[in-house]
Amino acid sequence: MNIGLVDVDGHNFPNFALMRLSACYKAKGHRVEWAALRQRYDKVLASKVFTFTPDYDYDLLDVGEVVRGGTGYDIAGRLPEAVENSRMMDYSIYPEYPFSLQFFSRGCIRKCPFCLVREKEGYIQTVEPVELNPKGKWIEVLDNNFFANPQ
Repeated sequence: MNIGLVDVDGHNFPNFALMRLSACYKAKGHRVEWAALRQRYDKVLASKVFTFTPDYDYDLLDVGEVVRGGTGYDIAGRLPEAVENSRMMDYSIYPEYPFSLQFFSRGCIRKCPFCLVREKEGYIQTVEPVELNPKGKWIEVLDNNFFANPQ
């Protein structure tokens, strides 16, 4: 299967979900790349983190199926369980970033009125670390409340 990726936010920081999805699809032997115009895709996987980001114009793509995910589309949406529970990460889709990404916990102890983390991820809980970037020079820890981690 030929799969295209779309980072709707395009906010110049690696998209954790797309890295996980890419790794899982590549492990199954599928071709995965950034979605490009005039290229045929069986499936496009799109991630939108922020609700205020304008949507992508999917009509520009030649695609059989578009799968939209992320808080910007649906706060209750989740990655498929096999992807969510995988430790695999495809750092090759972001070669310009010489670091690894890591979460040691998800969720939050607070309920700030401007933030969606607690609503989306629940109360803080420890999570399994993911693979490190083999070319990474440092680790960017993305926990919302690193010092509140119960472990």
